[in-house]
Amino acid sequence: MIDSEQAANAPKLQPFEGMWLATKPSGAVVCAKEINGRLLIPYSFSEEKKLVGHCYGCRVIGKTLFCRFEHFDSAVAGVLFLTVGPNETLKGGRWLSKHISKVVQQDISCLSESMPNMQPVVWIRMLRKETPHWAEKYFLEDWPNKYSG
Repeated sequence: MIDSEQAANAPKLQPFEGMWLATKPSGAVVCAKEINGRLLIPYSFSEEKKLVGHCYGCRVIGKTLFCRFEHFDSAVAGVLFLTVGPNETLKGGRWLSKHISKVVQQDISCLSESMPNMQPVVWIRMLRKETPHWAEKYFLEDWPNKYSG
């Protein structure tokens, strides 16, 4: 069942949907898809061809996506923001959890480029790319924090 808030989010999520190559800082292949009014974003490192982690708790304010990320097999976790850029790109920054304040931990929409320890992030849209098996599996199965906010 879709609540009215989720249904209202769907159009705001469209610019972020699709296959992306995260050129900075990781080289990850990212697959973002709106399902039931929520943006789900699993990712892999292209050479591994397996699910490595996900972005979750996605929230769009204006033309900016705010979310948390975590690798499933390590302690790497943090927060991320991306804004729609030119030429099929998303640009923003990310911080590891150990570099963000409690205020930002509680409200990630406070993220700003002026905060210290930001790693610049650039995602480039991968046109005409099929959804990989690891992403399809993520969309169908239950994963930790998948629907957390």
